[in-house]
Amino acid sequence: MQEGKLSERALKRSVLRPLQQTVQKNHQNKAGTLEYGADCAALMEEAGCVTLFSTVNTVPGFEHAPDKLIVAAANGLAAAGAEPVAFQISAVLPTEYEEGRLKADMKACAEMADAEHAQIIGGHTQISSGVIAPMYSVTGIGRATKEQCRQDERLRPEYDLVVTGWIALAGTAALALRYEQELRGHYPLSLIEHAKAFDRQMAVGAVARAITHFGTAAVHDLSQGGIFNALWEMADRAGVGLEVDLKKIPVRQETIEICEYFDVNPYYLYSAGALLVGTEHGEALVSHLAAQGIFAAVIGRATGGKDRVIRNGEECRYLDRPKQDEWYRRLEYERANINVSGKEQ
Repeated sequence: MQEGKLSERALKRSVLRPLQQTVQKNHQNKAGTLEYGADCAALMEEAGCVTLFSTVNTVPGFEHAPDKLIVAAANGLAAAGAEPVAFQISAVLPTEYEEGRLKADMKACAEMADAEHAQIIGGHTQISSGVIAPMYSVTGIGRATKEQCRQDERLRPEYDLVVTGWIALAGTAALALRYEQELRGHYPLSLIEHAKAFDRQMAVGAVARAITHFGTAAVHDLSQGGIFNALWEMADRAGVGLEVDLKKIPVRQETIEICEYFDVNPYYLYSAGALLVGTEHGEALVSHLAAQGIFAAVIGRATGGKDRVIRNGEECRYLDRPKQDEWYRRLEYERANINVSGKEQ
């Protein structure tokens, strides 16, 4: 199997289907349904409250930065309308892992949780000879009232599609941080520094709260696989079609330059920091967010059919099924070249 998220078909066939069959036998089940494309899971409680859970175990390009898992888990909760309350961290560490590094990682995680106005309440730490690199997993726990919770909101035909922020910021930052020295030979230092700083724009809590105050909307967190995967997941979950104008999808010039250099498709690149929103009143939402200093753009609309169309000027093509995040494709290319170089030596 490919590195990154499990493919859509494999996830539906080998994970969701057997779990759903078991849930259907449990008539006492109080949890929400297991669904493809959902940002987190919901557990209904008494008095109109909802507890939501969002689990993340890898962030493309930031595999050795567990504090970024805190952000990613919080983003999943925010997309569903919840405020984070607490986080749990599990870690499996190689035997040669230094305690000082673990201490630094936990300090960074605690600071990030505090920035999300939540706390870390526990987890588990295991040392194992079965891993060669640290493996972290974070589960975010959030709360929302029934009115605030967007977990059951779906795209509907004729809904406008809005993107908040810019796509591929986190992926661009990861590329700039990993390949800074190489990029310095091709681009101005200012461009590289701007790109590296994009990792400070990965949280979406404030944007999600602004959307909640606007009104009813379907919201999806842009994460692995970028905007194109998010569009497919959101449409597939609702059973609707799409019409999207490629030229209207907001992308920063730094992203265009760096992605072009590495032959990376920004539309399939990790995009933490942006949200995909479906709403009846797209331009009104854009204005509402702009009044709060938040950039957003209408990029298309949902349709009543099943076709998912991407238009680029006069060109028109159909949206592909979810693909591997471009970060992992870039790593595979790098490893292949290293192997070839090794053979040649």
